Formats: sequence, structure tokens, C-alpha cells
Amino acid sequence: MIDTWESRGTRLEAGELEELGRMVNDQPMRRGRKSAWRGSLRGRGKAGWRPPRVVQIREGSPCGGMVQEGDLLLEIDGRRPRDILDVMRWGDGSSLRLRLQRGERVLVAEVRKEEGRPLGLVFDEPVFDGVIGCRNRCLFCFVDQMPPGLRPSLYLKDDDYRLSFWYGNFITLNNLDAAEVRRILSLRLSPLYVSLHATDPGLRSRLMGKGAERGLRVLRMLLDAGLEVHLQVVCCPGLNDGLALRRTFEDVLRAYRAASLGVVPVGLTRLAAERAPGLRPHHAGTASAVLELVEEYQGKALGLLGRRLFHASDEFYLLAEREFPPAEDYEGFPQLENGVGMARKFLEEAAALAPAAGYPRGSASREREGEGSGAAIGVKGVGILTGEAGEKVVRKALSGAGVEGVETVTAKNGLFGGTVTVTSLLGGGDILRTLRDRAPSSRDLLIPETLLREGRFLDDLTLEDIFRQTGYRLRPVRVEGAALLAALLSDRLEGG
Repeated sequence: MIDTWESRGTRLEAGELEELGRMVNDQPMRRGRKSAWRGSLRGRGKAGWRPPRVVQIREGSPCGGMVQEGDLLLEIDGRRPRDILDVMRWGDGSSLRLRLQRGERVLVAEVRKEEGRPLGLVFDEPVFDGVIGCRNRCLFCFVDQMPPGLRPSLYLKDDDYRLSFWYGNFITLNNLDAAEVRRILSLRLSPLYVSLHATDPGLRSRLMGKGAERGLRVLRMLLDAGLEVHLQVVCCPGLNDGLALRRTFEDVLRAYRAASLGVVPVGLTRLAAERAPGLRPHHAGTASAVLELVEEYQGKALGLLGRRLFHASDEFYLLAEREFPPAEDYEGFPQLENGVGMARKFLEEAAALAPAAGYPRGSASREREGEGSGAAIGVKGVGILTGEAGEKVVRKALSGAGVEGVETVTAKNGLFGGTVTVTSLLGGGDILRTLRDRAPSSRDLLIPETLLREGRFLDDLTLEDIFRQTGYRLRPVRVEGAALLAALLSDRLEGG
């Protein structure tokens, strides 16, 4: 049975990027968040194309009264959309035929609207033909080093330019065929986030496997077309550091002038010896060498381009026991979700909120200088649970904001082990072991919200599991210095 409706409406104003984000679970785009949609990541080889499900119809939608929540979108004007990009492009016209499935029925909605007005439909996933999977064989692949028993979606290796555009996922460009490259260029999709690792074709192939040289050619095409591209180098001691890293920096300055380049240390789990043999972790000496090279080429880039271009991740500064650069050196924090500048931003946010809590302004500069002044703020009854790397940053933030008496509980990562110290990769089991082995004085502990997805930790434990087995209430907060300080001082702030 085929039903037909007609509807007319008025124009809605919305930016294209914001609209794309709101077509997936009605959420604005958030860089670096693979879990920004409700559905699970699904590889292309597993199920092929799957019609997107309408999960919400936004107020004022020209499809109101015709499309219902739960409908499956089969076609737009006789064409089957691959992803949200197709829906937005094909749905831009003034007269559309939407072919839908509602239960066992197939329906056709005739939509009349002003050209350029969004459809106002929110879908369950951003891609309908499955995520483009990674076919690389990277020596340092973190997914290959992950322990068994985690959420299935964590083991899917994506190399999808659409997820790079929407969420800031890093891709290699090695797996793109000519049609996908043409699509990127024709739609002028940017910014894109690309894993470079090395500009020496032979070394890049050694690091990543077959197709790595082609990825360099595609990168040049994107940059020559004027697209905004951000690069990363996963730095492996003895492989692509030292002279190899210097060559990469030189080539980027000369031929691959991207928007930014972030250098991050290779991550090695407890399974690295078996699954990533031959790789070594960074230590204070190698971290210092990387920082010196980054600073050298920041100076060159400033003289040549008027911007620093090259940045090192926070982990290098922690390993080398060096202060984080000032906020202005990060030039807008273009790789924040990659761990580049997150610590400095966190410290600045905490210090900026301090005056609202009664602590004198200017604490951020004192923190950098190792000084402190003003009346300290005492906090009792709530603590902070963090990972090994996060502990140092949290303590700096509290000190810089003049907050005293906060208990900091540090959990070691047993789930991944190895050199993994970042807080966001803690499992619920790591937290259970930590709280069982000691007796913190605070029964309420703040944790970063990034530890959870839909209320579950990486190992599928829940907040309720932690509370039931330990008696501790974990309270997720945003990974922002201001959010942390506000949560700690909520009673004081509310009381004026």
C-alpha cells in the first residue's frame, strides 16, 4: 500500500555543519566522539546498506504529519542515500518524494518546502552503508593491542572520511578509492583529520602497510584543493622519531602545509609485547627530544607561516616533567580531542572560575610560576577519581584555583596496562580494585564523563555496580576545569 501526503512550510535558518550534526540524534557535532550517535558502529562488510530510522521529527519540520518516528527512509526522489550527507544534499530542494517503510507498509511522502529548508528529520546513525573499515597493518595499532571482552564496537577499525569530518576521527587516506576522493573534493568536506606518521614513503609503508604511499598522494590532492586538514604523527621511538621526524616536519613545511600537526606518543598496552613486538615506550629522554624538535619547528613555522603549526601532546610534557605551554601557543586548540593542549585548557578554565568562588583572579599565571596567594577554598565531602596522568593535572588545577582539602584518588589501569595512564581508558574494574584497596574519606567521587558510554564503562560495568560493591557514588562531570571546580564548589557557588 502506498500513501501520499503533501505539506508546505516556511524556511528555517540553520548552519550546514550544525544541521548535519542535528540530523543524528538531534545532537550538535562534537569532534572526537565516536559515540555521538545511539547506534553501534557497523562495518560495511557485515550488513551492507541499511535504511536509516527516523528517531525524532524536529519542531517545524516540513515533513510533520507525514513522517513518523520509527519510519525507515528508503529513498529520496528515487535515490537511496548512503549517509547524512546525501540526505542533506538531496533534501535541499523544494519538491521531494520520500519513500518510507512503516512496519510492513511502504509509503511515499510528497514534501513541498522552500529550497534550502532542512527536512528536520533526526536519524539513528550518520552512515547507512556501513563504516569504511581500515585495511592498514599499522605496527602500533591500539585496537590490535586491546584485551578481549570489551564492547564489540571498540574492535571496529574505522578509516571513514565521513567520521573524520563529523567527529574528528583520524583517517589514513590509504583506503580511499577514486570515487570517494572525488566526493570529498566535490563536496569540499573539511576539516579532515589525517594520520600522517611519516612523509618518507618507505617509512610510512613500513609503519602502516600497503597503500601508505598512495595516502600521501591523496593528502597532497586535498591540500592543493584548499581543504582544511589536521595531521597527527604517532611517534614511535626508534622508528619515526629523531631524523625521521625532522624530515616529516620539513616536508610538512615545504609540501604538506596543513592546518596543524600534533605529535602523540605511541600507546602500548600489556599485550604489546605479543601483538606489537619491537615497539618501545617513550621515557623522559625521548619525550624531551620530541619537545625540543617541536619547539624548533614551531619557530620555523612562525617565521614562514605566521603560526606555530606543530604541537606536542600533553603526555610528552608530563613524561619530560615540563610545564605545559601557555594557552595562546596552542592557537585555538585545533587538536584538543587528540590530547594536545587539553591540560592547559583544563588549568585555565579552573583558574578562570576561581574568582566566582571567591578566589582572586590571576591564579592561572601564579600556577605557571609555581606561586600561590589569596585565601584558599576548603572543600570536604567530595573527592576526585582520576588516572595516573590526570592526577598531576588535577592537582595543578586545584592548586592554581586555590582549592584545598580535596581528596584525589588515583586509579591504575589494569584493563589495558602497559604505558596506558590516561584517565579516559580506565575500566570499571580498575575503579573497583582501587576503591577496594583503600578507604577514601570521600564517599562521593567525581569522574570524567568520558569514562562512560550510555552509563557503562569500557568493560560494561555500571555506576550502580561500583556503588553496590564499594558504597562509593561516582558523579560524572565534563572534562573541563570549570565544570570540575563548579562540581566541587557547588554549595559555595549556590550560596553566593
